[in-house]
Amino acid sequence: MVTINKIRKRYGGNICRQCINESYKTNLLHTDCKYGLMYPSKCAKCGEMKNIVTGLRLSGYLKSMTKR
Repeated sequence: MVTINKIRKRYGGNICRQCINESYKTNLLHTDCKYGLMYPSKCAKCGEMKNIVTGLRLSGYLKSMTKR
């Protein structure tokens, strides 16, 4: 199961939804994620300025249940 804490430990910071999908093959949609209220920040994985995922909604957790 993918959790935000596991992601932060692995990459040393917050990452964008696209990087989560690439790394964990989760196929998360915009509506599956919770985003910070801050302006876009630098993603710890790709280094681009994007909206950073701060949590997963129930649908996002369900999609991540079978992932590493």
